[in-house]
Amino acid sequence: MFTVHHNEIKDFTGGELVELLRRLLYAEARKAGVPLRSVHVPLQITVADGGQDASILWTGGEASTDFFPGRDIIFQCKAKDRGNAQWEHEVWTKPTQPKTVAVKVLSDAVRDVLARGGSYIGITTTALVGDKPADRVQAIKKGIKTAGGDPAKLAAVDVYGGNKLAAWASAHPAVAVWIKQRNATIELAGFSTLDQWSKRAEIAAPAFVGSPDRKFSLGPHDADAIDFSQLAARLADELDEPRTCARIWGASGIGKTRALYHALSASTGLLGGLTAANFIFCDYNEVASRLWDVANQVVKDGADTVLVVDGCPLREARRLNDIARGEGSALRIITIGADGIDHDDHCVMIRPTSADRSTIRGILKAGLPKAKADELDYLAEFCDGFPRIAVSFTRSYGKTGILKSADAVAQQILDGVGAERETVRALECLSLFSQLSPDEDPGAFDKIAEMLVQMKGELMYENLVIAAGQHLVGRNYGAMNAQPRPIADFLALRRLDYLRPSTVIGFLGGALPHHRKAMLARWRYLTRSRTLSDVIHSLLRGSFADEAIVHPDVAQYLPAFAHVEPDRVGTALYFVIGRMPLDDLAAIEVTEELVDTLRLLAGRQDSFRPAAQMILRLAAVADTEGTQPIVSLLRQLFQVALAGTQADDRRRREALEQALEEDDPRIRRAGVEALGAMIQTYLSRSEDFEQVGAEPYGPEWAPPDNGTIHAYFNWALDRLREVWTKDAALRPAIEEHVAGDLRNLIMPELLPTIEAFIGDVVAVSGHYIAATKSIGDWLYFDSPETPTNFSGAVRGLYDVTLPKDPVDQALLYSRFWVSDIHDPDRRYAEDHDNPDFEYGARRAAALAAGIAANPNLRARAIRVMSSQELNSPHPFAHALAQHLPDPLDAIEQAVTALDASGNRAGANFVGALLSALDRRLADNPEEVAKLEAIAKQSTVLTANRMYIPTFLRVTDQRLDELTNDVRQQRVTPPQTVVISYGKGLAEVSSDALGRFIHALVDRGEEGGAWAALEILSMVTHGDKALAPEMIALVKVALLSPSIADGAEGNASNADYNYDRMLRLLDAAGAIDRTFAHAFAVQIEQACRTAGGRNGRNSDALRSALPIVIQRAPTEVWPVLAGFYEIATRVERERLNAIISATKLFAYDVSRTGPGALFGTPLNLMLDWVKVDPDARIAFLLSFFPILEQKGGTFVWHPALQQLAKLYGGRKRFREALRQRIYPSSWGGSLNAHLTSFKAPLAAWANDRVLGDWASGMLDTVERSLADNFYGR
Repeated sequence: MFTVHHNEIKDFTGGELVELLRRLLYAEARKAGVPLRSVHVPLQITVADGGQDASILWTGGEASTDFFPGRDIIFQCKAKDRGNAQWEHEVWTKPTQPKTVAVKVLSDAVRDVLARGGSYIGITTTALVGDKPADRVQAIKKGIKTAGGDPAKLAAVDVYGGNKLAAWASAHPAVAVWIKQRNATIELAGFSTLDQWSKRAEIAAPAFVGSPDRKFSLGPHDADAIDFSQLAARLADELDEPRTCARIWGASGIGKTRALYHALSASTGLLGGLTAANFIFCDYNEVASRLWDVANQVVKDGADTVLVVDGCPLREARRLNDIARGEGSALRIITIGADGIDHDDHCVMIRPTSADRSTIRGILKAGLPKAKADELDYLAEFCDGFPRIAVSFTRSYGKTGILKSADAVAQQILDGVGAERETVRALECLSLFSQLSPDEDPGAFDKIAEMLVQMKGELMYENLVIAAGQHLVGRNYGAMNAQPRPIADFLALRRLDYLRPSTVIGFLGGALPHHRKAMLARWRYLTRSRTLSDVIHSLLRGSFADEAIVHPDVAQYLPAFAHVEPDRVGTALYFVIGRMPLDDLAAIEVTEELVDTLRLLAGRQDSFRPAAQMILRLAAVADTEGTQPIVSLLRQLFQVALAGTQADDRRRREALEQALEEDDPRIRRAGVEALGAMIQTYLSRSEDFEQVGAEPYGPEWAPPDNGTIHAYFNWALDRLREVWTKDAALRPAIEEHVAGDLRNLIMPELLPTIEAFIGDVVAVSGHYIAATKSIGDWLYFDSPETPTNFSGAVRGLYDVTLPKDPVDQALLYSRFWVSDIHDPDRRYAEDHDNPDFEYGARRAAALAAGIAANPNLRARAIRVMSSQELNSPHPFAHALAQHLPDPLDAIEQAVTALDASGNRAGANFVGALLSALDRRLADNPEEVAKLEAIAKQSTVLTANRMYIPTFLRVTDQRLDELTNDVRQQRVTPPQTVVISYGKGLAEVSSDALGRFIHALVDRGEEGGAWAALEILSMVTHGDKALAPEMIALVKVALLSPSIADGAEGNASNADYNYDRMLRLLDAAGAIDRTFAHAFAVQIEQACRTAGGRNGRNSDALRSALPIVIQRAPTEVWPVLAGFYEIATRVERERLNAIISATKLFAYDVSRTGPGALFGTPLNLMLDWVKVDPDARIAFLLSFFPILEQKGGTFVWHPALQQLAKLYGGRKRFREALRQRIYPSSWGGSLNAHLTSFKAPLAAWANDRVLGDWASGMLDTVERSLADNFYGR
C-alpha cells in the first residue's frame, strides 16, 4: 500500500521539497495527458526563483487533474510554514518585501500568471489544519492586492500543506517509493488486496455459481434494485466522491461477501484497475483493535482509498462512516454485515435479495449431480434464496436420498446444518415471531421461552446464537428472526401443534405489545394451523364478541385473524359495522389495523360487497376533506384499475348502487367520493394487492378492454349527474370531481354524458369555470392537427362553459396560473417553438376598462376578487388600477372585503392592486402615504411581515433586507416570489438582484432555485435576450442541484419558467460544454430514486434536453449513458421519460420518431453499445428513430436498420424494439401507431435473421388492430 504520511515529509529541507515537487509535477503531468495515444502535449516545467519555484503550462490532454486546477500554474515552495505574513510577502519582488519599503511590486512570475489568468499554488511540508489553508490563501490574495494586482483574475489560489502534499505523493507510487527510501511505514497486518481476500475459506469454496440476474436492492421497493452485473459499477459510482459510504447488509447466509468479491473480481478496465489500486479488504473480527487507527490514518493522509470491512456490525460501521465523512477525508467505506436499514441519508444501503431460483438450483445441482430437475425445484423452495442453506443441504443429502415430504425436507435441512434438539426447540419458539430482541426486555424474553417452549431464557438465547452460526437465525439491530421462512414455518406449525389454544390466548393477553404484534405478524404464513383457528373461534365467541371487535385494543388482532379465518372475521365485523347507527359509528376509532383488515376482505371477490358497505359507512362519518385512510381506501376500491380487489366492475357498481339510494346525506357524500374515484385516470394506491392467507391465488381484476373502461366511466358520470340533480349541497364536490380529470375523459364514447352534465351545471350557474380550464387543456394539447367533428364538438363545449358576465370572465382568467389558460383555437404543436403563455393575461387585462367604468361591476369585482384565491390576479389588477376613478376608495374597499373574508385567500389580488396603485401614485408622495396607511389597517396584510413591503415598490435597500431574511430563514423562498410580480424588481440594481438570487439558490432544498427561476423570468419578462449580468445568475439557478428534485406546487408554471430562461440562455450563446455537463448530471440526479442521493423527475429537464444536446452532445452522452448502466429499473424508466421521443401519456401522437439524445454523434453511440450490446442496446432503442415516411408509406428508419444489421440477432434488441411498438404508457388510441408498423414488419418477413420475429410481430399487430384492443 503506497500511502505517504505527513510525518514522512515534515522534515524535508527546501532543496528536498523542490526535488519532491519536481517529481510530482512530472508524474501529475503524465496523468494530465502526456503522450497517450501518440498525442503530443507541450509541457514546460521549470525550477527557478523570481517569485516561483516551479511552473507548468500545457495544452491538450486533460484540462485539470486532482492537483492541477488548470493548465497554467506557478508554484512557490516554503519548507516550513511561518504564518500568513510569509505568504503575503512571497508575491512581491525581494527588494520590496521589507516593511520599510512602502510600495510593493509583484514578482515577474505573479504578474505574468495574473495576465494569463492562471493559478498560484503555495507548497509547504507543514500540515495546515482547520482554517489555516484558507487564511494562507487570503494572505496571498492580500499581498497581490497590496501590490496593485487583482487576485480575482487568477483561476485558482491555493496552499498545499503537508497532508495534501502527502496525499499527492500517495497518488503516484513511484514518488511514494522515493519518499519511503528515507522513512518507515506502518505494518498493515490483517489488511489485504482483492487477490489475498479471495483466499479466505468462505470465498474460496464451494465454487461460485454465477447469477447475472441476482438482485441487489437500494431501497424498500422492488423497482429500486440493480442486477449482479451492475453491482460493482454502481458501487464505484456511489463512491466516486470522497467521504461517501456504502453498506451491504442482509441475513446471514444470503451471500453478501461472496457476491461483492465476485462482482469486483469480474470487473475489468478502469473499474478493475480502481479495485486493484484503491481497495483495501479486512475482516472486522480480525482487525477490530487496529481498524480505527488505520481508518484515521487514511483520512489524515487524504488518500483516495476504499476500505472494505467484512462482518462489521452496523454500530461500528456508522463509526467508520463518521470517520470517512470527516473534513478533508478522501476515504470511502464499504461495510458488510447482517444488520441495516433500507435507506440512510449518509450511507448507500445495498441489500442482496434472496438468491434467485437458478442460483439455488445451481448450488444444489453441483452438490447433487444425480438429482432430477423436479427434485431440485422442490428442494430449492425450502432454501428460500439462502445459498448457505443450499450448501448445507447438499452435504446432508449426499449421504441420504431425496425426500418428497415437506416436513421431511425441512427436518433434513435442520439435520444438515447440525442443529441439535435443544437448538431446534429454541428455533421453534423464535419461529412463532417475526423477530425477538432478547436484550430489549430480558424478563419478557425469559417468560416467552418458559411459556411457549418450557426452556430457560438463557438456554434459549444460547441455542439461538448457535443457530445463527448455522445461518438459521438472522440478526439485525439486536433482533433475531428464524430463517429461511419455509423452515421457520415448518417449525412454527410444529410448535403450535404442541400448544393448547388456551396457552396461545393467555400469551396474547399478557404479552408486551411488540411481542404480541410480532407473533400476529407470522399468522399469515401459518394458516393451516388448527390451533390458530381454535384460538380465533374462541376469542370471537368470547371477549372479542359483538361491539368489542371494533375496540382499538382488539383491532390489532384483526389483520392476522383475517388471514387465518377471513369469512368468520368478515361476518363478525359486518354484524357490528353494518348494523350500527351512523351516529354511533362516528364514535368508533378507525385504526390502521381495522383499515388493513377491511382492505384484505375487500380484496377477495367473495367478501367484497359486505366489506365495501362497511368501508362506505365508515367513510360516511369520516372527514372527506382530508386524507383519512378509510376514505383513501374507499377511493382506491372504486377506481377503474389498480383497485386492489378481485371484484370486477359489475360487483363494484352493485355495491355502490345501494349507497346512492340511502336517505342519509352522509352516505350519499361517501358515495360521491367513490363515484369521483371511478372517473379518475390518474391511478395510484399505497398498498400492494395482497392475497389472504393460504387461499388459492386470485388475480387482481383489471378491465379487459376499452369498452369496459368507457362503460365504467359513463355509469359513474350518470350517477354523479343524478346525485347532482337531487342534492344541491353536494354539487360543489361533484363539479370538482368531474372537472378535475375532465381533460382525460374527453373522448367520443363519453362526450354525450359529459355534455349533459355540463349543460345542467351551466343552466344553474351560468358557467363552469373549472371545466373551461380542463377543456381548454384538451383543445391546446390533445386536439388533432386536422379538425374533426369530435374536436369541433369539444370546441363548442368550451364555449358553453364560458362565463357571460364580465366579472366572472375576469375571475376565469385570474384564477389559474398565467400559463394554464390557453387560446382554444391554437394547438401546442403550433406554438411549440414560441409558446403563447400570455393569452389569459391579455384577456383579463382587456376586461378591466369596461369593469372600471361601471360602478356596480367595479365594486363587485373588487369585493369578489378580494375574497377568493387567485393565482394570476396581476394582469387584471394592474389594468384595473389605471382606470379607477378613486384609487384610495378602491383599495379601502379591497382591504375591507379581504378582512371580512376572515382569511388570506384574496391577498394576492389586494396586493396586486396595492402594487399597481403605488406605481400609479408614485409622483404623489402624500397619496402614497395614505395608500400605505390604508394597507396597514388590514389585519390580514399585517399578519405576515412580507405582505405590504412586497406589494410596494422594491429598492436595493429593501431587497437587501429581504435577502437577509432569506438567509436567516425568516421567510421561505416560495414566499419571496411575489416580490417580482408586476415588474416589482425593475428598480433594483443587478448587484442587489444577484445577492438575492444567490441567497435563494443556497436554500435549494426548500424550493429556492425554482423561486429564483420564477423571479428571473419575471425580471426578464418581455426581453428577447439576456443582459450579460443576467447570464451568470440564470446559470446559477438553472444548474442548482435542487432543480433535479422537481418543483413543488404548480409544476406547469415552474416548467414554463425553466423553459423560458433556458431559451434565453441559449439565445445568448451561453450553453457551453461546462453547462451541458452540469445539466446532464442534473438529469441523472432527477432520475435517481435509491441510494444516498435521490431526486424527483421534472418535465422541465425533458423540454430542455433537445436544446442542450444541440449545443454540446458529447458532454451529455457519457453522463447519461454511464448512468443507464448502473441504474435500477425505476431509474431507467425515469430516464426514458426524459429522453424518449414522446411523453409517456401523450395523446394520439407519433411514437416512432427520435428522442433528443439522437442528436449525439452516431459513431459515439455505436462505439459505446458495441462494448456490451446485450446490456446497452435497449438504451439506444429507447430514443432512436424507428420509422420514417416515404411517399406516404412507412419504412424502417436508416438508423434503426443499421442497429438491426448489427444486433438484430440478439434477443435484447428484439425485446427493446417490441417495447417501441407496444409502449407501456400512452394516451388516446394506438391504432394509427400500430398500423404504421405493418409495412415495415412485412418488409422484414424474409430477412434471414429477423424474418421469424417480424412475421410473428406482424401477426400480433394485426390481431390487436382487428380486436381494437388499443383503440379508444
